[in-house]
Amino acid sequence: MATAKKKPASKSISRISAGTKFLVLVNLLSVFLLLSSYISLYISPEKFWPLAFSGLAYPVFILLNVFFVLFWLVFLKKYFVLSLVIILLGFNHIKTYVKFSGTANTLSFENSIKVMSYNVRLFDLYNWRNESSKKTQLAIFDLLQSESPDILSIQDYYGGAGKKADFADTICSRTGYKYRSIELINKSGKGLPYGLALFSKFPIVNTQKIDFPNSRVNFCQAVDIKIGKDTVRILNLHLESIKFGKEDYTFVNELTNTSSGNEKFKDGFTAIAAKMRYAYIKRAPQVETVAAFIKESPYPLILTGDFNDTPVSYSYRQINNELDDSFVDAGNGLGQTHSQIFPMLRIDYIFHSSVLKTVDYKTIYKDYSDHFPIVARFMMPE
Repeated sequence: MATAKKKPASKSISRISAGTKFLVLVNLLSVFLLLSSYISLYISPEKFWPLAFSGLAYPVFILLNVFFVLFWLVFLKKYFVLSLVIILLGFNHIKTYVKFSGTANTLSFENSIKVMSYNVRLFDLYNWRNESSKKTQLAIFDLLQSESPDILSIQDYYGGAGKKADFADTICSRTGYKYRSIELINKSGKGLPYGLALFSKFPIVNTQKIDFPNSRVNFCQAVDIKIGKDTVRILNLHLESIKFGKEDYTFVNELTNTSSGNEKFKDGFTAIAAKMRYAYIKRAPQVETVAAFIKESPYPLILTGDFNDTPVSYSYRQINNELDDSFVDAGNGLGQTHSQIFPMLRIDYIFHSSVLKTVDYKTIYKDYSDHFPIVARFMMPE
């Protein structure tokens, strides 16, 4: 009996081209990078700081993976699953950067508490805006007066030039605050009077300063406020800054300048990366100190402040484990709070205990500082 001849391989089964193999490898790399962003939430920069940079680059990595999903679908290739799975794995992180619609609320703002958080950058003391500092200060005071929040938290607060000016008096007189709590940095000798400030239309019954063991400049302010029969604890914090100088901002703005030399680019990039690494490492124990303090609070909490860190970060997760993010609750559109360096940079937050319901959240896009002020409204528990 004759042996049956083997049929030649089907022509429909073609070999994977070199170009496709290369794109699959790039796709796998993008998947790995996005996964490293997710892992950065769980690993302290003190233990392994490179992951913190992955968290910062999360928006880039998520967009890259979305591109590959669409690319493979257009060419009807099954490889789209690679990026789709990793995107779905961390889908909740997307809404910490952008909300397509705020939470619909039917509650009246009449009985709500309006809270504002604002890094005022020393009220433009050093004329960063290249306009009159006095003009910027008046613009900020006008904004505070028009918004008139019930509770105002200020970071990078500058008290004014002693007897010649007291910005706290100006803010109170223009906005109607009866109560204030101002904590300045511990600085030996005559130093610039700056720190954190909190203003309230409700009585302040207790204040406390939470020092960070690794910094004399950064700390957290705890203020207990009596609202009706309830007491709410307000935390106002400023975590370690990257401390960018003018040369760093200039370097970032000129990245697209192809005429810049390679050596200049290398030096600028190295300087910025070193500052960021240092700040990431210092922020870790600072935010851990605050998270431990939150756990011991006998009162509902509202936490405001400048984290100098993005939502996909170790710092964010430490607080989000204990409190809810008001932007995620009721925000709409992009959550960007920093006006310089990178778009979509959200580093200012208002968190709250779950017993407080967020009924509104907004960002005020006024560039009087390098930060945009953010505002949230809360309903007290019945």
